Amino acid sequence: MRFYDRLPAILAGTAIVNAIVVMQPRVAVALSGEEINNIAREVTVLIIAKEGHGSGVIVAKDNNTYYVLTANHVVSDPDDYKIITSDRQAYKLDYRKVKRLPGVDLAIVEFSSDKNYKVAKLANSDKLTEGKPVFVSGWPRPGGTGQLVRQFTDGRISGFLDQPVEGYKIIYTNVTQPGMSGGPVVDAGGRVVGIHGWGDTADPKALRREGLSPEAANSIARLIKPGFNYAIPINTFLSLAPQQGIYLALQVENSSAPELGAPLANSTPDKRDTIDDINNVLNTVNRIQNTIRRIPGFRF
Repeated sequence: MRFYDRLPAILAGTAIVNAIVVMQPRVAVALSGEEINNIAREVTVLIIAKEGHGSGVIVAKDNNTYYVLTANHVVSDPDDYKIITSDRQAYKLDYRKVKRLPGVDLAIVEFSSDKNYKVAKLANSDKLTEGKPVFVSGWPRPGGTGQLVRQFTDGRISGFLDQPVEGYKIIYTNVTQPGMSGGPVVDAGGRVVGIHGWGDTADPKALRREGLSPEAANSIARLIKPGFNYAIPINTFLSLAPQQGIYLALQVENSSAPELGAPLANSTPDKRDTIDDINNVLNTVNRIQNTIRRIPGFRF
């Protein structure tokens, strides 16, 4: 990992990371929902293991190494993780190089590729206010079709926790599902302002009163989403990264989010967001390494 010790980084008047490339404050361009979705598609990755998956966002590049920010619970257990990029290429995640941020549900993982992937722009999350539009990009669990389909959902900031829990502070109304944890929360300028990871669930006690066993009530409660979701502000990552020796060349803008240029229009899933055969995608790891083989026993 390259150290950029001489790069100045001033965000909101405070030196946060001496390795951040901070872009000059300017008025962010108002983008349409479709334009923001196109940006999110390119920077959002699928992080998959033998027993499940989550999401992440590409935040930096150093030569052929890409760095992905995700929720720590997505990669909490040792496993044979793969990172799948927007072009359906799979790359091995070196678990020994996972960097976990102290006291919060964030981690940096990396992969190597000679391809040119888009790197996300970040924005000063301290400038978020209630009522501002935000979008969440991520890969939920497959439905009955067995397909994996990246979701891009719109909503608004509805509040902030006074006392963050494991780093989670931003509250928003976007619809999310399991598997989208670690995906980016994006503002109307197409910039990452947070990392999604928590969603409200139903109260299992209420379900038990309906006659369900404790085990069944807990399982069902985790699947029910009453409405609100939570993200860790990107500024939390920027302030904690140096404590773990994480010094990356990041693109950070200090301007407030613009108004949305045009709302997101509902449409049928884009083929670029759909993975029909996950095993075929996973085998691109082996094709890239010129060791073609099938991955046996994969299941969600």
